[in-house]
Amino acid sequence: MKLGIAARIVWLVLGIGIGLLPIPAFAQQGEANGGQKTKGKVCRIEQQCHWVNFKKICTYVKVCR
Repeated sequence: MKLGIAARIVWLVLGIGIGLLPIPAFAQQGEANGGQKTKGKVCRIEQQCHWVNFKKICTYVKVCR
């Protein structure tokens, strides 16, 4: 019986803690249109590369125009 009550308390605390986590920016923008706002801007993910010590380093960047 004591274990059941303790488990319920832990479950309640974890549930409240998860509810307080910040929402990622892409989820706030709306995933229905791919996270893009359609107010005159067109956004896409581009790959940008540069060379460091004879190694090609590439990163993905969100570009809006």
